[in-house]
Amino acid sequence: MSDRKQGKMECDVNDTRDGIAPAQMATLPERLKGLSDALQQCVADPCSPQAQDMLLTELRGLRDIGGFSLRAAELEIFLRRFIEDGGDFARIAASIRDLLRYNVPRNSIERQMPVMVEAFSDRLIYLVHDNTIVARDLMEQLKYFGYEVVVISELALLQKFIDRRIPAAVIMDLGSPAGILAGMAELARLRKVNQPRFATIFISTRGDFGTRLAAIQAGADSYFCKPIDMMALVDRLDALIAYDEVQPYRVLIIEGNAESAECHAATLHDAGMEVRVLYKLTDLLHTLNVYRPELILMNVHMPGCEGIDLAKLIRSETTYVDLPIVFLSDDGDIEAQLNAIESGADDFLMKSIAPAHLVSALSGRAKRYRDLRSLILRDSLTGLLNHSAVKEQLTREVFRSRRDSAPMALAMIDIDHFKRINDTYGHQVGDQVIRALARQLQQRLRRSDVIGRYGGEEFAVILPRTTAVIAVDVLDQIREAFAAIRHYTGQKDFTATFSAGIAEISPDMDAETLFRNADAVLYRAKNGGRNCVVRS
Repeated sequence: MSDRKQGKMECDVNDTRDGIAPAQMATLPERLKGLSDALQQCVADPCSPQAQDMLLTELRGLRDIGGFSLRAAELEIFLRRFIEDGGDFARIAASIRDLLRYNVPRNSIERQMPVMVEAFSDRLIYLVHDNTIVARDLMEQLKYFGYEVVVISELALLQKFIDRRIPAAVIMDLGSPAGILAGMAELARLRKVNQPRFATIFISTRGDFGTRLAAIQAGADSYFCKPIDMMALVDRLDALIAYDEVQPYRVLIIEGNAESAECHAATLHDAGMEVRVLYKLTDLLHTLNVYRPELILMNVHMPGCEGIDLAKLIRSETTYVDLPIVFLSDDGDIEAQLNAIESGADDFLMKSIAPAHLVSALSGRAKRYRDLRSLILRDSLTGLLNHSAVKEQLTREVFRSRRDSAPMALAMIDIDHFKRINDTYGHQVGDQVIRALARQLQQRLRRSDVIGRYGGEEFAVILPRTTAVIAVDVLDQIREAFAAIRHYTGQKDFTATFSAGIAEISPDMDAETLFRNADAVLYRAKNGGRNCVVRS
């Protein structure tokens, strides 16, 4: 980088705070207060058109302010989706509260803290780095993967920030003026005085054994040499923070005795499981298809049908051949228990079993089933649904959309010039690009959206209760963020883009037709110049 260009960048940084011009900074407290007031009114009555319009207006007002623009625009899309289709406003409110956590300095102590803040999510990272330009660049890259980053320019200020808010992780550059030993000594001190414990990662130009060992001995969880491999850093952060929320196990209880069923359901529910009770046996196959249980708890004897016969019926369906079935009975006869196991049951428990033992037995089997299904249905590189699993899921979502007369969009995504990436940088770097896009989709889409790796560099995204128009807005923001991610090759960095085609379901459309439509639109996007999102 030339001295003239370096000087221009330094001037830009000194003239703004977090990408916010001084004139905007002066009005920021008032704007944030307006957003907070609008949010309170919408929380009180989420269905009020007046409250919704006010909240939309306040979000639009932040779209031209530095670090707020991307997140404010994203939240505006989610709010419009809520207004159009309904849903869970609580999650939108929580995201807006994250945005409101930006703190404008109010006293001389804070003014002495040279810090840049990007409010993006609950995953807080403190980045200790004395080079403003390099730190801002690293902050921007981490932001694309859903992290909230606070850059602290002086090692001595780190404890002050920890006292205000405990981070999920600290990334510390050992090349600061204080020296490499000072950074390690400060980490060792922090490990002794701070609870709860947070993850720590060192970055340095030094990669020798002695320095790495000293870092680990000081309490570091990981060590990265410059230049930083961003995907490796993000993967390590995700593993250390373990932010994924574990979903409760889904248990289906089949029982003729209502009192017994409700007793077991209460026990499992109190243990954090999701429970559904089935009394009407004729609804069994429909319930299995809709509820998708991860374990069945069934009485051996029921009015009009023996549990053994029911287990055989379930096992006759190939979809449920590996679904755990556990029998409950007062019958201690060994022969009856063996007959139950031979019918396809996985275990036989007495009704008098202690609640804690019941929970332990069922949760262990449900976990093994979930892990096995994950291996079968998930792509090993990205952790997303594989080709067959995403097609199966689309069939279910099409059925649900037609049943509820609700909109649904399907997006087919393809990384642009991927063969060129593999040929130029190698397949390992190509895999890195695929994982980066998978992570972007996971971070920025709803939990109810279904994401799959359709094959190679191609992805499929199912967006329930979403029109094609809204889907274009959502995918276009992801496209812009993905295009800004730099991929590390060992010699130099590069960026990649993707193209997407989006099709919306019609009342008489099946899953295969929807796939073909989305695929045809994807080809239009690629033939039209790539790096774009197109809808039918």
